[in-house]
Amino acid sequence: MERDDRDIERLLETTDWEPEPGPVREQASLVRLVSRLDRRRRRMRMVARTSCALAIIMLVMATGTIWYRWTRPMAVAVQETQSLPLSATRLIKPASTETPETWHALLARATARDPRGLLTSVHTVPGTDVLRAELWGGTGYLLLLPGRGVVGIVAAAPDSANITKGFTAVTSSDAPGITAQDLAAARSVASNDTTVARVGSPGNDALQVASVYQPTTPYKEDYHMTPYDPFVLSTPNGYVRMRRIVAMTLKPQQKNQTLLTALIDIDAHRVVGIVDTTGISGVILTDDPGPQVALATQ
Repeated sequence: MERDDRDIERLLETTDWEPEPGPVREQASLVRLVSRLDRRRRRMRMVARTSCALAIIMLVMATGTIWYRWTRPMAVAVQETQSLPLSATRLIKPASTETPETWHALLARATARDPRGLLTSVHTVPGTDVLRAELWGGTGYLLLLPGRGVVGIVAAAPDSANITKGFTAVTSSDAPGITAQDLAAARSVASNDTTVARVGSPGNDALQVASVYQPTTPYKEDYHMTPYDPFVLSTPNGYVRMRRIVAMTLKPQQKNQTLLTALIDIDAHRVVGIVDTTGISGVILTDDPGPQVALATQ
C-alpha cells in the first residue's frame, strides 16, 4: 500500500496534470468562506460593543464614586444642620431665609454646595467620622457627627470679643477647687457618653480647667440676705452661677487620628462639647442656653 502511494506521488510530480474545476465545489467553498467571514465580523462587532459598554459602565461607576465621595460630606452636613443649637445661631450671619428652588437645591448638591449658603466647605476630621463644617463669613466652624448632629461649636478668633461682650469671665481661680473626686466623676461621664464612644475614649492626661464666660444675673433688693454659696460669684453688676468645665483629651481609636477633646461640665455631669483643640483659636461655645462659652486656651 505504501509503495502504491509513493508511485502516485511520483506520477503527480512528473506529470503536468490539473484536476478539472468543479463549479459546485467552488460555489460551496465560496459560500462557506462568506459565512465564516460574516460570523467573524459579527463576533468582532459584538466584542467591540461589549468592550464599549463595559468601558462606559466603568467610567460611570468611577465618576459616580468620585462624585459621591466629593458631595457626601456636604450633603450630610446640610442634613445634620437643619436644626442648630441656640449658641450656634450667634455665629450665623444674615443670609437668605427663603427656601431654595428645587433646581437650585439640586444644582447646589451636584456641586457640593449648601443651597442655604450657611456652610462654605465640609471635610472629614482625619481618622474619625466627625465632619468639620466651615460657616459662611468665616465666623467659625461646627463639628458634626453623623446621626448625632452638632457636637462642637467653635467661634473664630476675630469674633470672640463680640461673642463674649457683656459676659462675665469665670476663671479657674474664681471657681471652687476641683477635687480628685470631681476628676473621677468627669472621666466617668466621658466614659459613659455615647457620642464620646464614637470618636475615642477618655485619656489619662491631666484635665485642663477651662475658663467660662457667663451672663450676669442682676441682684435682687435683698441679695445681702442670701446665704453664702461657693458656686456663686459676686460682681459689681450682679452674680454668676459658676459652671466648672474641664477639657479631657480623648485617646484616638485609629492611627493618624486627629486628637479630639471633650468638654465636661462637672456640675451638670454631662459632656457639653467635643472639639479639635490641636489648632484651635477663638472660643468654644457649649450648647447650654445663654450660651456658656468656654475658652480654648488659658
